[in-house]
Order: sequence, then C-alpha cells, then structure tokens
Amino acid sequence: MSRFGLVKSVAIVFVLGVISRFLGFFREMVLAAVFGASQVTDAYTITFSIPFVVFAAFGSAITTVVLPLLAQYRARGQVEDLQRVAWTLFHVLLLLLLAFLVVLVAGVDVVLRIFAPGFTGETLDLARRLALILLPGILFMGMNGWLQAVYNSARSFTAPAMVGIPLNLIMIVGTYFFGRWYGIEAVAWASLAAMASQVILQWPGLKALGLPYRRVLDWRHPDLRLVLKRTGPVLLGTGAVQLSQIVDKALASGLPAGSAAALTFAQRIHGLPLGLVMIPILNVIYPELAIRIARGERQSFGAALNRSLRMLTFTLAPIVAGLILLRVEVTRLVFERGAFDFHDTQLTAFALLFYQLGLVGYAWRELLARALYSLGDTWTPASTAAVAMGLNIVLNLILVRFLAHGGIALAASAAMWWGALVLMVRIRRRAGQISYRAVGKGALQALAATTVMAVGVELGRRLIFGDLARAALAGEPVGFVPLAAEVAVLTLLGAVIYLAALRALRVEEWAILQDLAGRAVAQVRRGLAPLAARRGARSTD
Repeated sequence: MSRFGLVKSVAIVFVLGVISRFLGFFREMVLAAVFGASQVTDAYTITFSIPFVVFAAFGSAITTVVLPLLAQYRARGQVEDLQRVAWTLFHVLLLLLLAFLVVLVAGVDVVLRIFAPGFTGETLDLARRLALILLPGILFMGMNGWLQAVYNSARSFTAPAMVGIPLNLIMIVGTYFFGRWYGIEAVAWASLAAMASQVILQWPGLKALGLPYRRVLDWRHPDLRLVLKRTGPVLLGTGAVQLSQIVDKALASGLPAGSAAALTFAQRIHGLPLGLVMIPILNVIYPELAIRIARGERQSFGAALNRSLRMLTFTLAPIVAGLILLRVEVTRLVFERGAFDFHDTQLTAFALLFYQLGLVGYAWRELLARALYSLGDTWTPASTAAVAMGLNIVLNLILVRFLAHGGIALAASAAMWWGALVLMVRIRRRAGQISYRAVGKGALQALAATTVMAVGVELGRRLIFGDLARAALAGEPVGFVPLAAEVAVLTLLGAVIYLAALRALRVEEWAILQDLAGRAVAQVRRGLAPLAARRGARSTD
C-alpha cells in the first residue's frame, strides 16, 4: 500500500473514530449525569472493566498473533490455509473463553475480591449482581477481536472502526432511559447487548473477505502450533498489563468514595487521543508491517516504523499539553452536570494530569510491540511488560500515599515510558530498524512546537477569556455554551500555533501533510466536476 493509501486508511478510521469517541463521551456524560461519581458508579465501572481485562488477556493475545499470520497467507495467496487456520483459531478461542466464563461465574466472589477488595456491604452485593450480567461479554469481545484481526489482515478497516458507533448508541439509550427507570442493572444489560452488536454487525462481511463460515477444527495444522507457541508470551505480556490495572482498581477501591470512578472518567478523556490518533495508525500500520516482513522488505519495514513513531509523536504531543492546560475546563464540559459536581471534576482532572504524562510513551510502546510481533518476536514485548508491571505496582504502592488516586495514574505513566524506551532499545539491537536520530529529532521538534503552542494557549486563555477562565477554574457556574466556546477557541488557537511552528521548523511531516491535502482537494474537485458539467448543460438547455 502506498503512503497516500496508508494515510487515507488512517483518515477513514480517524473519522469513524471521531464519531464513535464523541458518542463514547456522550455516553459517559449521560452516565455521570444520571449516577454521578458515587459508589453505584464505582461498582459499575469496576465490574464493566472485568470483561475488558479478560479479553485483553486472552482475545487480544490471539488477535495479536493471528493478524500477521493471516496477512502472510493473503500475501502468498494461500487461500485454503487462510480459511482452515482462521476458523480453527476462532473455534479454539471460543472454547477457551467459554471455559473461562464458567470459571469466572462460579468464582465471582473471588473475582470481586481481586478487582475490588475495598467493596463491602451493599456496594459488594451490587457489584456481584452487575458482574453476573456483564461477564458473558467476554465471549462477544473475544469474537470481536478475532473479527478485527480478520478484517485488518485483508486491509479492510471500515467495518471494525464502525462497530463502536452502535455500541455507544445502545449504551446511551440504556443508560438514559432504562438506567433512570430501573437503575444501574439496566445499564449493565444494555452494555452486554452493546458488546453483542459488534459481532452481529461484522459477521455478514466475512464472506466478502473470502472467509465463509467453515466447521473446522484442524488441531494438526503446523501453523496452529506456531500460533499457540507465540500466544504464550503475548498472553503473559497482556496479562501483566491487565494485572497492573487490577492493582490500580484494587487500590482505588480503598480510597475515598468516587476515586475509582474519577480514574475511570479520567481514562475516558485520556483515551480520546488514543482512540482518535493511536488506534487508527496502529490498525493500519500493523498489517502493513506484517505484509512487508512476509515479502522480505525489511528496509521499507524500518522506514514505515520510523515514520509511524514520528507521526505518533507529532500528533500526540500537542494533545498532551492541551489537555494538561485545559484539564479542568474539559472535565467540566464533558462530565459536570446532574449528580457530577465540581468536587468530582477536581478528582477527575487531578488524575487526568498524570495520565497525560504517559500518553506518547503508551503509543510508542504499543507500536513497537506490534513491530516485534510482525518480526515473530513475542518474548521481548512479554518480558518487558512483565517488568513494567512490577515497576507499576511498586510505584503505585509508593505514590498513592502522597498523591492518592493521582499516584495511581502517575505510576501507570512512568511504567509506560519505561516499557517504550526498553522496547526501542531492544528492537534496535535485534533488527537495527530504529533510527534514533530521526525519532529523536522529531521528538525535539515536537517538544519545541508544543512549548510554543502551550505558551500561546495560556496567553490566549488569560487575555481572551480572563474572567470566564478564572470562574471555570474556581468551580463557579459558567454555563455550557461559554465553556464550550472557550475550549473550542483555545483548541483552534493551539492548532494554528502548532502548525505554524511545525512549518517554521521545516518538519518533514508538514510537507507530507501539504501533499496529502492537495491530493484530497484534487479528488474532491474531480468528484464534483461531473456535477458542474451537468449543471452547465442544464443552464445551456
């Protein structure tokens, strides 16, 4: 796929991601408005995270290994192997998740003691009921992960990117209507239905991808052993990451009421740039890296990897600075209504500050891990994740004493950066594919442009929105429209300053952006030309 094709695919996923993330934020706004940052919300957010933890530890491990293998089959035209291995892995994944679901349901009390040891009394009883509703979601999440690997290996990115839209719509309706009428348990049922919708919507498209359903379970296929061999280390790595999150939830459940929910709400804001920038880039570049390795194109593999690292840096750095500067305003704008008051805003904004410090590190770590997976190396990311987990837990226990739930967020950010830098060094030693000079130069340019942008945004806040900004930071009533106007204007101002700084620094990506924008405009003009011709013909008649 050409550079323009890659960026075009990223743009499509980005647009769909914007819609999905907007709905996701609206979903969280509705949840916050109906239930606030309360013990009920704590119970829901923690139990809702359990299926995600299980999927990340099992389904994500399979998905990560399956994608490069399926991409290899497609690159070599091995249709029969593609179908047999894909459906065999689907059935194996489904059986594993069914078995694990039975174990989780039978031991739900043990699961809750692990995830939320601070819950007691009515909160614990509520969490138990919610968990029994939400746990079957691991089946749908596992199948959705397999579907995403299948679609992406075929360079088909639209359907997996779209499924977040109906998911959020179902949860919004379930929360606003049924949640208000029947309580948080109705929200849990809506969440389960939303997870199922992702599978239902993607399933019909498999035939068009050359994968009609086949009842096959080929235990003897040689590549199945390879998948299982590589899955072990990936499972260890993803399990380590999820264990860190379990520790985060466990520590937060013992802090003052609302701390766990504040971390969750902060993660929602923190996850916005990850979903809009990192995920589109990773979803497009991962199969591309795997295909280039399958074809033996190591030089182009390295070029794509370095370009992706720089792209992540240039796009995420200004977002980090912007969300740190406007964390209170953004939190108030997104969540502060109904039962969610300014105290909840302060809790959430405090955690958001520390989460943002690890945003670029997290994106680098995810990209570098996938680069190693493409090379067939699953042990290096796994061992790095295991050590990072230990570092995260140790820092959690230390920092939570001084920064409460903010210490949990800061520990996660520090562990992300450590993991990213270690993976960068290891992939450089292993394959020599990382250019320290190119990535380092890009990081310094991004830092310089971001610094200029941050100064400009802060000056704009003081000079343009002086009284409004002070009132927003003090927790005084300011109104949704004025606050939205402040955030929108400062965001636009920051974007203009940042792009001007990139141009002044003569950043390579600026020239690429100009070229792509010119091609996009040319395509639009070509698409509109027939319409203009028809109008001209009609006027002549």
